[in-house]
Amino acid sequence: MSAERRRSRRNTGAVDKAAKAAKEADQSVALETESPAATKTVAPRRSATFPLGIDYWPMDDEIASFTEWYAGDIEADFAAFAEARLTLVRIFISWKYFEQQVGNYDEEASQRLERLVAAARDNGLQLIVCFFADDRLAELCDVTWGKRRDPRTDPYLIQRQVSLIQRIVSLYRAEKAVFAWDLANEAFCTGFKSAKDLGTWVRTLREAVREVDPERPILLGADPETLLRVSGVDARNAIDECEFAISHVTAPYQAYAAEGPVISGPATYLDSFLLRSARRDLPVLVDGAGVHSLDYSAAQEAGYLRTVLYGSLMNRGAGVLLRRWRDVETERREPYFRDPFEVLVGVKAIDGTPKPALAEVDRFARVAARLDLRRYTPQPERVAVLIPAERYEPLPSLAGLYDPRSCLQAYISAKEAHLPVDIVREGDELGGFSVLLIPSVGRLLQGTWRELTEFVQAGGVLFASYGGGDADPAVRELFGVEFLGDHGSRATLRCRVAQPDALGPLVSFDAKLAVPHFALLGGGGATVIATDAKGSPLLMQHSYGSGRAVYLAAPVERALAQGDTWAAPPAVRAMLRTVYGALSRAAGAALPLACDTPEVEIALFNGEQDDIVLLLNHSPETLTATVTAERLIASIADVRGGQPTSVGSPAFGVPLGPNGAASLRVVWS
Repeated sequence: MSAERRRSRRNTGAVDKAAKAAKEADQSVALETESPAATKTVAPRRSATFPLGIDYWPMDDEIASFTEWYAGDIEADFAAFAEARLTLVRIFISWKYFEQQVGNYDEEASQRLERLVAAARDNGLQLIVCFFADDRLAELCDVTWGKRRDPRTDPYLIQRQVSLIQRIVSLYRAEKAVFAWDLANEAFCTGFKSAKDLGTWVRTLREAVREVDPERPILLGADPETLLRVSGVDARNAIDECEFAISHVTAPYQAYAAEGPVISGPATYLDSFLLRSARRDLPVLVDGAGVHSLDYSAAQEAGYLRTVLYGSLMNRGAGVLLRRWRDVETERREPYFRDPFEVLVGVKAIDGTPKPALAEVDRFARVAARLDLRRYTPQPERVAVLIPAERYEPLPSLAGLYDPRSCLQAYISAKEAHLPVDIVREGDELGGFSVLLIPSVGRLLQGTWRELTEFVQAGGVLFASYGGGDADPAVRELFGVEFLGDHGSRATLRCRVAQPDALGPLVSFDAKLAVPHFALLGGGGATVIATDAKGSPLLMQHSYGSGRAVYLAAPVERALAQGDTWAAPPAVRAMLRTVYGALSRAAGAALPLACDTPEVEIALFNGEQDDIVLLLNHSPETLTATVTAERLIASIADVRGGQPTSVGSPAFGVPLGPNGAASLRVVWS
């Protein structure tokens, strides 16, 4: 689907409908809890523009039968959802329970679904109805009469799916308590063997919905990056058929891309990275927010959830759905292990006791409710990390293994430089960006090299690092270097700065870092900014047309991503963020704010009379971040309320706890 068509689909009003629905739901709760006079002054309970929700799985017991589908106290759960300031509830239809015999729909199943809808209606909540989901507990889609035929490709089973969908949609097409139709979750989508099969299935079911309900948003509950990683199926075209996209971190993908504790390092950036990667001109709901196993303490669960919530708001998410409400009651065995699509960990314990994570949801909801995204606009992203098209090549191409991790590291380095950064892919429109970062690149399409040449000629700034193998001939013209071959791997990366302050305050260093490749470069018009210990160019800058291009002779991002997360040399990380930051500031693509702490992510939302600044600590340590603006600050105040504090200077300090966050309303002098 073309970019123009995607924009047209997005402009159909799906986002506005979501905001309107959230506002109506919030007002319904306010009218129930506040007097008419008080509702004018009391802050909204829920956000009208950034809804929070929950994946409401049908069972909380690992050994429960499929007949126990939503057999619990639904009304009490929905009342608790509303009390927790949630707006959306994603429910999962059990095809196995609804159609236990071909063409005969179980009346009890229909009654339970009506209870779900009524509970949502009574509590001012809205449902996302997921038709075909695999939860690995109740085998929701495993109809016994299917005789092991594939429900994703078998024409007869697909026609039975169409019948089920149209039956449910026809019953609730005018129901305000239903927000969207979700065709399938990611666990179900992993069964597809090709993008063609997935696209055909999505179009068939989408048409079935549209025959009955032409208005309500449709989505496919799969993250394109994580699904590609586990199944090799590129779901982007299928997702483009929908009005919403889903971002979803899975445990295997986290182990692959961001191995290590979830409260520090790359794991704390992964959710927002996948959110940015999934956007592609569609609003994105962040699904499955929370930890993936019971291995973490309650404090770690809360800390990680906090980073996901704030990271989603700071990176243009359309809302967040929590992973579970209650932990699953498991069989007594040790050690415990689940498959790649865990549905174990909720914000309440098995006995219903609230965890610290639930308190985090409440605190975040208060912030989101005060930050009306119709009045505040995020600082535009003029910096982007480009993911090469070779990412989608099947093995034995190693790009599918290297590129995502390299791009994640580049994204992290840009965040550590406090840049508003986005993710683009080959073929996407580049005109809205001023700075492009292509980390550890091996091969780009010829058309992309032409686009990059035009981009720099027109005044853009391009950064690329060598990824191994032969360099494209375009490198000579664009970066002003002669490629003389691959010198091979090095165990130590050495940097000797030749042009101080040409790309920020760079410093010389010797760092133990296993670099798999090193490009031997000769002069071709570029200026040598830094060399290795023997004088071979390491970092070179070239003016080209109205812009400039910077080339790094080693795949540093890949080396950092593949190495030990906790042994990443600070000097190398500092070099990357210094170069990224210097290039972006010179191009006018940086925030009008500076921070002295790389671990703190900053987002700026511009308003007419004041601005909102959000800060997120990606470290498990307590720290104080000093934020410096380009103009005088009159006062700051907590977004949630309270008296403003006079500042009278361009700088202020913000104490942040482990994985802590701050939301500040800033008034300028």
